[in-house]
Amino acid sequence: MTEKQRDLRLYIPVYVIFLAIYIFASILEPTFHTWRNNVNLFTRITPLIFAGMAQTFVILTGGIDLSIGSIIGLTNVIAASLPFLDTPLNIVMWAVIPPLVGLAMGLMNGVIIAKGGFPPLVVTLATGAIWRGVTLFIMGIPGGSVSLSVATTVTGTVFKVVPTPLVIFLVSVYACHFVLKKTEFGRSIYARGGNESVALESGIPCDRVTIWVYGVGGLLSAFAGMFLSAWMFSADPLIGEPYILNSIAVVVIAGTSLMGGRGGVLGIIGAAYIFHLLNNILNLLAISTFYQFVAKGLVLILALAVTSSGTTLDIRGILRKYLLPK
Repeated sequence: MTEKQRDLRLYIPVYVIFLAIYIFASILEPTFHTWRNNVNLFTRITPLIFAGMAQTFVILTGGIDLSIGSIIGLTNVIAASLPFLDTPLNIVMWAVIPPLVGLAMGLMNGVIIAKGGFPPLVVTLATGAIWRGVTLFIMGIPGGSVSLSVATTVTGTVFKVVPTPLVIFLVSVYACHFVLKKTEFGRSIYARGGNESVALESGIPCDRVTIWVYGVGGLLSAFAGMFLSAWMFSADPLIGEPYILNSIAVVVIAGTSLMGGRGGVLGIIGAAYIFHLLNNILNLLAISTFYQFVAKGLVLILALAVTSSGTTLDIRGILRKYLLPK
């Protein structure tokens, strides 16, 4: 089986489920499939796509990052605390400082995990708590502001036609896919997650790979925080909290193995859509909050079972064993 065939087997179930839910939502609400509603969806899922890609890089190495929510919150607050006047210097500061902070926090995670030999779960839980405290120190309650030019550019349209969030997440997903599949760094990530001992014997610098993987995760998380600041035109110190578990759920639904070494980012868009479409449908049906949690949990377990089966089912083998003549 070629790599493209393996990718198709991995990602097709995600988009089949997304399409089914999308059609169901369009039947429930005729205005659901309108361009205006879709533009709204593009904007809403962009931060979750960035958080999902950040978690994907880490999980592919067999690790996990529970500090993603705190990095999103801190960079969101920093982006909305910078001077908001539309001057070139202020715009450059908005574009440079939050990513550097996110990258530094991610690299710090990686250094502690790789050089200290501590479990990623504990390290990122601890650092996440520290950065949450720093965030609340900088901004105790929602507030701040963002340059009008930045906000309209990030959440507007390209050539007055294509929504900028759509362009942002499509380019970002392709860039991450290219890094994972076409570069030596990407191949090292898969090797590190597949079998660390074999990777070390093959000469792969696993510690360095681990450090930079967490650095990339911090950088992508910062992009999520920046996008949220431009979208909301302000900041909320606790806005990143839901992205901790949601990013993990999206990664798993997208077909990436929690054991590492298998998966990718191409399914993230479909998985993020599934999350938001579920919310929209349950709100349209006016289902109470209690039953919404139950319904979302059941549907996500079903989606997880179907997408996971795409990586393990040998359809040809089943056909040969039970249906084809011997």
